[in-house]
Amino acid sequence: MIGERVNRKKKLPFALDRNDGRSLVAQLVDGFREAIVGGYYAPGDVLPSYRDLAHALDVSQIVTKAAHKRLASEGLIVSRPRIGSVVRDCGEKRWLGNIVFVYPESDISYFQTVFAEEMRSRLASAGYLMTQVRVGPKTAKGYELSLLDAALARSVDLAIVLYDRPQIFRRLASREVPYIVIGQGKGKPAGAVGFSRLDYNLAVPQFLKSCKAHCVREIVQFSWDRLMCSVVPYAKEAGFAVREVFLRPNLAIGQFAGVERAGMESFAYLMSETGVKRNTVYFLADDYLARGALTAILHVGLAAPEDVRVVTWMNKGLDIAFPRVLTQMRMDPVAAGATITKAVLAYLSKGEYPEGIVIGPKWIEGETLDDS
Repeated sequence: MIGERVNRKKKLPFALDRNDGRSLVAQLVDGFREAIVGGYYAPGDVLPSYRDLAHALDVSQIVTKAAHKRLASEGLIVSRPRIGSVVRDCGEKRWLGNIVFVYPESDISYFQTVFAEEMRSRLASAGYLMTQVRVGPKTAKGYELSLLDAALARSVDLAIVLYDRPQIFRRLASREVPYIVIGQGKGKPAGAVGFSRLDYNLAVPQFLKSCKAHCVREIVQFSWDRLMCSVVPYAKEAGFAVREVFLRPNLAIGQFAGVERAGMESFAYLMSETGVKRNTVYFLADDYLARGALTAILHVGLAAPEDVRVVTWMNKGLDIAFPRVLTQMRMDPVAAGATITKAVLAYLSKGEYPEGIVIGPKWIEGETLDDS
């Protein structure tokens, strides 16, 4: 048995970010998980107590206890009476298999956070440990992959890669680790054992159909990230007049706060300088950008759809309180996580990953596009 030892002089290898889309508990769990998998905490090390951790991070003990409980459920730590939470030896048998979920550091989002947590929870219920690994940051030479290499030092049954990242694919292939890809490409990358398409534009055809039904002549899209849903090429092909307002938010104040403020300021400028048009639909291609723009609309006393017609992108769980039912493209990260988990378990039991799985938003016909 490895002797327990408290590393009281070790600094926490992570910090909490109140602007992060993940909950404080999720940030704590992800931080400790990466530190354990990466070797910062060795088997037998004792993690900071609930009280010490709460004091160091300025959070409640409810948060720190929940994080310890989740780490224990993943088999990474074990509670020892009068000692505390001890890092387990990774060689201890407990799980049916080990799965690594890989995502690029730059792509942290509400969707990714909830999607991954839903998969982790469902896989744990089925007896599989899922370890999340963030790779990055990206430089001119590519991603820094040391955390991925540390995770692959153990036996890995399957890797799940979020988005199309050839450098990550090559590293997994070199280690002979089977992997599936959840990406925006058209088909399974060479070397992958499975592929599911993540199609942010899945609801665009219904959006355009509804615009035609409501006699829309012009579509103005507000966005800030090229990886987002974009109606622009499809709307042009369908014969609509199209304009894109591409924003560059101040991310120094926090990604979510920066995007929301950019949406508010850009829409306020639009209304004061050029005004809004009744035959135009304004598509807000991000949850937080939509929050800002809708705040600007309400601030000047305009009503939707009577004065301005809007369609928003929305993740289920980030729903915006608004006087009218928002017409939206709605992504459900929980349902998406359940769908992919089912496919992963099929591969683990039968050796074949189901084909043709597509996850994307649903079209919600609300009241903010109506022209009546």
